[in-house]
Amino acid sequence: MGTAAILGTVLLLYMSASQSDHVIQITHLRDTLGIACQHVANTDEPIVVQRYSRQDVVIVPLWEWRFFKRMEAAIRDGRLPWTEALTEIMEEGHE
Repeated sequence: MGTAAILGTVLLLYMSASQSDHVIQITHLRDTLGIACQHVANTDEPIVVQRYSRQDVVIVPLWEWRFFKRMEAAIRDGRLPWTEALTEIMEEGHE
């Protein structure tokens, strides 16, 4: 088994042993970035990157990041994406 395969196995075992979030130390991520990205892309599970005791960064699938950016833009423009659906639900409840 090659070094990358061993590191990938260690990465996945470490991530599956953590609680609800997959947390990985940035020093370990440097050695396993390709495997970590593949894991996120294949499972849609984000990875929290920890540097020292801080967890300020998350690696998420591209589709999820794009979704969040669209939501953010809609909220900033005053177009809350859920307002139309909420209005419909409220109207149905009054009929």
